[in-house]
Amino acid sequence: MITPNDSITLVPRQRHKEDRRTIPVLLLVGNMEGRALAPTGRVVTFEKSLILGRRASTNVEPGTSSLVLHDRMVSSRHATIARAGDTYEVTDLGSTNGTIVDGVVAHPTVKLHEGSLVFVGGHAAIFRVGSVNELAAIMNELERPLGPVPTINPALAVLCGKLRKLAEAGQEILLTGETGVGKEVYANAIHRASGRKGKFVAINCAAIPRELVESELFGYVKGAHSQAAASKPGIIEEAEGGTLFLDEVGEMAPELQTKLLRFTQDHILAPVGGVRPRRIETRIIAATSRTTAPGKSTDLGLRADLAARLGAEPIRIPPLRERVEDLGVLVTYLLGDHGKPFELAAFQALCLHPWPGNVRELGKVVTSAEALARGADRITTEHLPALIAAAPGRVRSSPGRRASRPPPKAVELEELMRRFKGNMLRVARELDRKPALVYRWAKRFRLNADDFRPKDD
Repeated sequence: MITPNDSITLVPRQRHKEDRRTIPVLLLVGNMEGRALAPTGRVVTFEKSLILGRRASTNVEPGTSSLVLHDRMVSSRHATIARAGDTYEVTDLGSTNGTIVDGVVAHPTVKLHEGSLVFVGGHAAIFRVGSVNELAAIMNELERPLGPVPTINPALAVLCGKLRKLAEAGQEILLTGETGVGKEVYANAIHRASGRKGKFVAINCAAIPRELVESELFGYVKGAHSQAAASKPGIIEEAEGGTLFLDEVGEMAPELQTKLLRFTQDHILAPVGGVRPRRIETRIIAATSRTTAPGKSTDLGLRADLAARLGAEPIRIPPLRERVEDLGVLVTYLLGDHGKPFELAAFQALCLHPWPGNVRELGKVVTSAEALARGADRITTEHLPALIAAAPGRVRSSPGRRASRPPPKAVELEELMRRFKGNMLRVARELDRKPALVYRWAKRFRLNADDFRPKDD
């Protein structure tokens, strides 16, 4: 969902000491066309102002940069982002297809906030003001990502740098985060970064009956219970020399937490019914979807002493709604070879959805949409769940004066009618005009909506 673009990008160098200077940055989420973008092209920094358009701006003032977007829906000079006192504003420069910020159409200027979502033509971007160290962390991530896709979210990029150092240290780690954020994905990434030769083994503590968790974890010897016809090694032993990931560890019974605590202290394994414990070199990474207040580990469902053994503090993986700038590469990764372009409204809907189910929900939505869109040129809102498809309809006008926009030319209107298959309401929404006016334009150009609608076989 990322398209190539030419831009002036400032790449801060890595610094050993904290650098509190801040830099405005536009982080490209993606594009409706589905073409790949060079990693560093996703990050665009500027000094005073940034001009967005289909062509590079010339004779600009010092401190002004240009971002060139190869997109037919982007005007030659589409919009500009500039400092306005202590804040930043985006101004639409009379573009044909408009500029939308956080669901508000810029007529002509809208104030930007940290994390504002900006739509320009078929592109989406997140505006942030990042520190020099955060931008350096992003560049490190782009060069050597910790997870399966490189993040350009400042907070997550800094966190990935921290996790890489902890991976090499070999200590136990406790990850927190909402369901579906990818805790197991990052636990696996930590294992790979650690260089441990053993396997990565994952177990969901909430999915195993409580009476079986101890046997599953620690194993048992023959005759330990009525079902123990033979000895069986536990999952901890299976992960020897590697990493054991305990998901939803907060659901583990208190008495088992006590036994797990003892193992994290001395790594001595005693199977159920066994009398000969032995040392097992298995690293524990635990996770929970429970939340916690600062300094209160009991909210996680864990004994305080076990929580302390699992790291100095829990490490929170941010939800997808806090890192929308990664949505484009995640969709590309999730669809793999089955990726295809999106209709503009469908692309905007994905970006505007709050994703309560996080990356897991995103995966289900886009793979389902791809399956439903087989045989079609693009993924449309008809291929998305109704709740998500309704998101573009929430776009509203800003209270400011409407900037004058010229009516579309015949070829532009014809292209929109073909793209939306004669759906004039969609065309009107795309042009931000009343349907009656769009019908009059079509009649003037002798364009009949029925000619663009699918014909029944």
